[in-house]
Amino acid sequence: MNYQVGKRPLIRNIVIGEQVEHPDFGSGQVVAVYRNGADWLVRFENGLRFRRPRAEFLLEKGSLAEPAPGYVSSYQAPAPMPLSQMEARRLIESLRFGLAPPQHVAELTINLQAEKESIVRGLNQTHQFGGDVRAVVGEYGFGKSHIVELATREALDRNFLVGTVSLDLFELPPHRSFDVYRAATRSLRYPDTDEQGLAPLVEATVELNRALPRLRDLSPASLDPLVIGLAAIDGTVSSRQRRAWTNWLMGARRNRLMNKGLPRGVKFPTIYKIGHNARQISYLLTGLSALARLGNYSGLCILVDEAESYSLLQPYQRPKASLFFQAMIYAALRGQQKKLHEQQFPQHRWRDYPMAYDEGQALFFLFTVTRSDNRLPLADWLDEERIFYLEPEAPAKEVGQFLQRVQQFHAQAYAYDAGERQGQVRRGAAEHLALGLRNGQLSMRRIVRLAVELFDLLYLYPDYEVATLLDELRGNVR
Repeated sequence: MNYQVGKRPLIRNIVIGEQVEHPDFGSGQVVAVYRNGADWLVRFENGLRFRRPRAEFLLEKGSLAEPAPGYVSSYQAPAPMPLSQMEARRLIESLRFGLAPPQHVAELTINLQAEKESIVRGLNQTHQFGGDVRAVVGEYGFGKSHIVELATREALDRNFLVGTVSLDLFELPPHRSFDVYRAATRSLRYPDTDEQGLAPLVEATVELNRALPRLRDLSPASLDPLVIGLAAIDGTVSSRQRRAWTNWLMGARRNRLMNKGLPRGVKFPTIYKIGHNARQISYLLTGLSALARLGNYSGLCILVDEAESYSLLQPYQRPKASLFFQAMIYAALRGQQKKLHEQQFPQHRWRDYPMAYDEGQALFFLFTVTRSDNRLPLADWLDEERIFYLEPEAPAKEVGQFLQRVQQFHAQAYAYDAGERQGQVRRGAAEHLALGLRNGQLSMRRIVRLAVELFDLLYLYPDYEVATLLDELRGNVR
């Protein structure tokens, strides 16, 4: 039996001088080969020479055809991985980096029950009284980013809009208030859609005929960029103009298309990038929170992560960063605090702005700070009840519960049934990991990574002694 290409036998490598047969030109002799034998130059009996692909030829002698292989492949592709197993595999891979996936952040939390309850109280306070603030202080790897994600899930579950900002010393430093505003509005997340940015909120409120007049009544500024932008969007049917105005409200540059939508007699407002713009930025964010309330949401949450970049700023940059954080704190709390006063915030040289909408707003502000000698002076701005200090301590019971959840996801990810060995390691490792945390040998992020590594060892090495594994872990944390 020969391999087939169409109905012709697949020819082996030919030797120059051999006789071949072409279905159209008849018999001939190979005089040259090209392209590693893919093409043959053949002199036929009628004297003509043609270069043709070798697949067109038939051999005169059947012995030149390649024999059939002496085996049949028994490989069968494995069945697709179930969706639940794939999701568990992704979760485990995320935990290897010490990060909990957003959809599982609540169940993979260690020793943050008090902080979670405080965040929930802050969200309720925001919805009822217009705003609240929380500051989180902790070392690297002790759960600051985890609290930000936990606050995100709690806020979305309570129908808040959430804007999350991760500061960076080079790309997004804390003294650039305008850049922080732009990042927050572009990352805006919604509880009822996967879309991000300001466009869904603008479209939803423009469709409500009562939203724009009510926002205009609530606005305490004579030239409010938010009110003018919404009025321009409401007054045009051009999708390009609407998109240009929406992008401008999110910090984009002014577009010529926007001139057509500007109401007559109204001076074009400016969202200031430089100068003392902390008042205007805080004012705009409280305005967005009021707009969210008019759009049937509970309010707006602004969550700023990695605020320790403040300690790395140059001395001349820190006052502007301090003004931004103080302005956000004052705008959210207003009369709920006594440490900050409106008169201490300078106006922009071109236009005066109030600090907040005050009426109708609902702004929750949370930011994280790493312990350092040059960190933000939080005690001068906030009451102690609004500051979290993440300490390197967790009860062994909570660590054991966390290990149990990781064990369940690990078994689901790799399709095996957890046995007594996993249970023994889980119970023994909980004490050692909690001790390592108290001794300063481990961070919370390192505990998350070790949890996955422990169950990896048990899965990959079935003969690994449990006592040996626990002894090695004990030696590393003492």
